[in-house]
Amino acid sequence: ADANLSWETSYTWNAALEFGLFNNRLNGTIEYFNRDSKDLLQSVPISTVTGFGSTLKNIGEINNHGLEIELSGDIIRTSDLRWSAGLTGSWIRSTVTKLYGGKDIYWYDPTGDDARAKFVYREGESTLSLYGLEWAGVEDETGKNVWFLNNDSEADLTVDGRPATYNYSNASEVILGDAHPDFFGGFATDLSWKGLSIALNFVYKIGGYTYNAVGRDVNDDGYYWERIMSQYCYDNRWTPENKTAKYPQRIAIDMEDVNQKSSRHMNPADYLRLKNVTLSYTLPRAWTSKISIQNARIFFNGTNLWTLAAHKEYDPEVNEYGSRGWEIPLGKTFTFGLEFSF
Repeated sequence: ADANLSWETSYTWNAALEFGLFNNRLNGTIEYFNRDSKDLLQSVPISTVTGFGSTLKNIGEINNHGLEIELSGDIIRTSDLRWSAGLTGSWIRSTVTKLYGGKDIYWYDPTGDDARAKFVYREGESTLSLYGLEWAGVEDETGKNVWFLNNDSEADLTVDGRPATYNYSNASEVILGDAHPDFFGGFATDLSWKGLSIALNFVYKIGGYTYNAVGRDVNDDGYYWERIMSQYCYDNRWTPENKTAKYPQRIAIDMEDVNQKSSRHMNPADYLRLKNVTLSYTLPRAWTSKISIQNARIFFNGTNLWTLAAHKEYDPEVNEYGSRGWEIPLGKTFTFGLEFSF
């Protein structure tokens, strides 16, 4: 047992405002919270002469703070027609404030067998800081991968006024972006007229990045020679006839480039999705009572029917680490039904 280990502790405070206006036709909640977590437990690397590669330590402190907003209201409210809507939104920041020995800690998305996304805990930075090589794109004339150096090594070329190299091993890893979104939430609306009703539920995310770990497999540069390339990657691959393509030439000399943890596999996380839609019709009691039915309802329900995303190559709804692997994407579902009560 390590006598220096202690329990994690958290200190939280919050302030909220709840209100109802216009005879409670508009209701809302605005809440700000702050949470300081101290003595966080984390595995940290140690010298292998001990017989172990890592040990559990109280690594430091994290601050989480944010603002959450919830609004709902009746836009129209009559005996036959009713229209209501609601909106939720969250702005949350999670920052590393102190680390064991002040040293960076590197870690990987634990949900993937191939350590698919790399992160760094660094004082003053986000708890989901994506870390790796900064990809500078593809050289138009050669179709080669190019990497920003981010160090004082001799450059092979300059890209956008910055020193760059063809060899990723000459480049240094840096913080590439944050997997946390800037803002996220949802909004919904319900409209009913007599027995007919429609309900729409949307979810959205603004800002942040996702990491396309599976892109190494479906968009490799020759490493996985036996695998089939995705159509999107095939269409955007460099060739002598397509010198402004997004992805490099597929040749055997740069096979390991695609396997590097880098910004090449990062994409904007912004999206808007119609998560659920329900259309229903409740038959009039004058009809159903004649056949001894108390209530009868016909309905249609659909999920994930429409998505608008900044990056369209894969499903924008990713795990809590902002990465996308070989998980089955969320599919569209359609449900039709009849409900009776006697």
